[in-house]
Amino acid sequence: MKNIQKNIRRMMILYIGLFCTLILFFVKFMLWDRFDLISNPYNPRLRALNENVVRGEIRDRKGKILAKNKKEGEEWVREYPFGASFVHVLGYESKIKTGIEAQKHFELMSSREPWYMKLKHLILQEPFQGNHINLTLDADLQQKANQLIKGKKGAIIVMEPSTGKILSMVSYPNFNPNDLEQNWEKLNEDTKNSPLLNRATQGLYPPGSIFKLVTATAIMERQGWEDFYYNCKGEAFFNQTRLRCYGGKAHGEVNLQKALTVSCNTAFAEIGILAGGVELKQTAEKLFFNTPIPGEIIHNVSQFVVDEHSSKEEIAETSMGQGKTLVSPFHMALMVSTIGNQGILMKPYMVDSIENSLGKIKDKTVPSQVATIIPPEIAKELGKMMVEVVEVGSGKNARIKSVSVAGKTGTAENEKEEPHAWFIGFAPAENPQVSIAVVIENGGVGGQVAAPIAKELIKDILER
Repeated sequence: MKNIQKNIRRMMILYIGLFCTLILFFVKFMLWDRFDLISNPYNPRLRALNENVVRGEIRDRKGKILAKNKKEGEEWVREYPFGASFVHVLGYESKIKTGIEAQKHFELMSSREPWYMKLKHLILQEPFQGNHINLTLDADLQQKANQLIKGKKGAIIVMEPSTGKILSMVSYPNFNPNDLEQNWEKLNEDTKNSPLLNRATQGLYPPGSIFKLVTATAIMERQGWEDFYYNCKGEAFFNQTRLRCYGGKAHGEVNLQKALTVSCNTAFAEIGILAGGVELKQTAEKLFFNTPIPGEIIHNVSQFVVDEHSSKEEIAETSMGQGKTLVSPFHMALMVSTIGNQGILMKPYMVDSIENSLGKIKDKTVPSQVATIIPPEIAKELGKMMVEVVEVGSGKNARIKSVSVAGKTGTAENEKEEPHAWFIGFAPAENPQVSIAVVIENGGVGGQVAAPIAKELIKDILER
């Protein structure tokens, strides 16, 4: 009898456990998985919506239409008035869905009109109007960024450091989404230029000297960093590996400020050795290397491989921005925004609001902090050093009259190819309104190629 009661209790516990697991699954399904499921292109409900809803518009921050539906005969066709300028951000909704078109597909194909409007549509047997998406992007700035990068390969991201708003995101080469159907096979086969790739978020590049900001942050978290001095002779050996400053130039005696200003490779290799693999890894991962950045923007994660087991030469190479480190322009824009924002990382976003057909805002994105990932006093000191980089150092081509620009250049070497040219920065340095990351693939020297592009875009924003 006792055995029977024990077995009954066990069965009851098992059934209760299964029941609780089922409840938890439904809670997860309703709270976390529903957005992925309702926006999945294989969802049959969405195919039904396509027949009964006119897809909503996508607009820039000033209301300029970036994507809309127009009727051609009996069919609705998606049109992109700015052609190729926004293609990697907006994506497209034919063939496969990408970008904002994919991310906000359900909202664009849903109607938040009042009940009487929906009743009217039903009575008249006309399609509902989908919601409109208002972005943080600026169409004028986006077009200018496209003009500046035209004919090159690379990416540009412009942000508002204090809010996390993305003002411009450009990847080049691009293509016209209005001609996607005709050119689909050609675009897919173009592996040399990869026009379908959004280099701003999916591209991964060696960072070159812009990584020195990470190395500097690591050493500045130690007491006594102000006493660092190094005598640069233009080259130095780390075990059997010889590292050289750009052009073999000997910078002489440098402290941390001057090492950053003149972008001294051997000094930063030495700084990395002093910090050590463990501290470098801790600092890098605190800055969201090897970790997805919070928010809705899909991106490739920047890679950092140095740890406590790394060799001296590997740490030295990594500390000056070479080695196996890979970064995305999106991540670098966020990192420099964080420095400009007193060490506070804001959650990045592009969707400002969702609006129904009557012009009523239904959802509004509120800027939110992710965390303070750089101590404010260190962020402030880094900002001062970066102003010197632009005023008298390698970033002189980003100088703007009557405006203090903080920046860092990078020239990331590649085997058998020209180096990638980088510039990241923010302005005005004392109260940043804009931050920027520019990378030009195989462009050459960052201060000569990327810095002038950044200067033009920063000026454009500040002069408005």
